[in-house]
Amino acid sequence: MPKLNFKIDEIMLVLIAAVIAMIAVIYDKTGANETEAEKITEMILDDHTISFANDGIVDENKLIEIQNMAYDDFKKSLKAKNDFCIYIEDDG
Repeated sequence: MPKLNFKIDEIMLVLIAAVIAMIAVIYDKTGANETEAEKITEMILDDHTISFANDGIVDENKLIEIQNMAYDDFKKSLKAKNDFCIYIEDDG
């Protein structure tokens, strides 16, 4: 009988390790996306070479310049790994 208990413990250990690995992978993927989104937002809203807004005010000339850029070039300038979309809404 002791061998049967050992095998059950071994199976439980493998299952627990698999669950922990799955949680770690899911957590890592969601954390990376949030971090990249925050990085992109910071780069386009703060005083960077690629930014088109500062203190909530959009620089129309810079925005037009960015609109005329190819998406891949803009993505490279932001050093973004994933695809993204920028949505601008005017309160007025």
